Amino acid sequence: MRRASLLTLAVLTTAFAACGDGSDPVNRVKGDAVTVYASLPAHGEAADAGRATERGMRRALAEAKGRAGGRDVRLVVLSSTRPSDERWDPGTVEANAERAVDDVKTIAYVGELDQGGSAVSLPVTNRAGILQVSPADGLTSLTRRPPGRPRAGPERYYPEGERTFVRLVPPDLDAAREIVARLRERGARRLAIVDGEQISDHELEGMVLALIGTGLPQTVAQVAARETDDPRQTREQAAELAEELAEAKPDAILYSGAAGPEAGALLADIATRVPGAPVWGGPALATGAGRFSLAPGESCALTAVAPSVAANARQGYDAMRLVLDAIEDGGGDRRAVIAAGRKPGRRGGPIRPFEIDRRGDAVGRPVSCLALTPAS
Repeated sequence: MRRASLLTLAVLTTAFAACGDGSDPVNRVKGDAVTVYASLPAHGEAADAGRATERGMRRALAEAKGRAGGRDVRLVVLSSTRPSDERWDPGTVEANAERAVDDVKTIAYVGELDQGGSAVSLPVTNRAGILQVSPADGLTSLTRRPPGRPRAGPERYYPEGERTFVRLVPPDLDAAREIVARLRERGARRLAIVDGEQISDHELEGMVLALIGTGLPQTVAQVAARETDDPRQTREQAAELAEELAEAKPDAILYSGAAGPEAGALLADIATRVPGAPVWGGPALATGAGRFSLAPGESCALTAVAPSVAANARQGYDAMRLVLDAIEDGGGDRRAVIAAGRKPGRRGGPIRPFEIDRRGDAVGRPVSCLALTPAS
């Protein structure tokens, strides 16, 4: 009996020794090197933002001399867009996440940069138990149930149950609240909504309407914007939608979609056909800064992070810095890296600090109204 007990003890001791610090060996990256994958747009509307974000990430890695937690850290950047794309492609994003989880050296995944893109990659990385850090995706349902969309809760993105996501921006809910505040301040009674096609567009619309509730405005008119690669169709559609908006005689307009050729064409027509009605959009529309103008007056896109090369580089730097700090604390243990990366508290340096809350959202970054003006 004593011999059996000693054998059992020996087996347990060997198992713990193989785990190093006692963690599950399945969740450990073996060896003295780990890999961080990043999914960033390399083509289309957000290509400049993607390149700036990568530069920021590489700067943070260089400052750390390519090491964290006693390990070499390798950065692999994948494109979230195809050469012919103007915006991120769901199939490409999913393939990026699958490639990351298939690599036994992967310790973290940085993505997505575009609104709603993380809804595709997060379930993949969550199943593999890998920390995911988004520099700019504010899709509300990634971390909380958005008002007006009761079936759009975050549980769909976490098939393993454990939260593995953190982002460097607040949820789009903050922008929705600001839009509603502006509607009330204006005393708007007729709101027109230009529907987008993406999950982030539908969430923004739903949240604004839910937050309005039974208060103002009393009338809501909705028209659907359709993406097209044909410049002539873009212009024709913009004219048709602007005419529909003019017939609705709105006091204000919500444009829920992203920046792009169709947005530029439509907003130019709105300025002519619906003068005096401010147009408000969310963070997705803010990416059009410097490309086109909204209708004059109060119109703007609500965002917590101004889209610029400098801002994108800083977001990339902060995302990589967060990952490196998590590796420093967690070493090669994926679960420990997730815990360290999601730990609530102050992050960033003295110039632009921010805090991560228990949901994994950045707090302390106020929403500002960013006017979009033509590029000089």
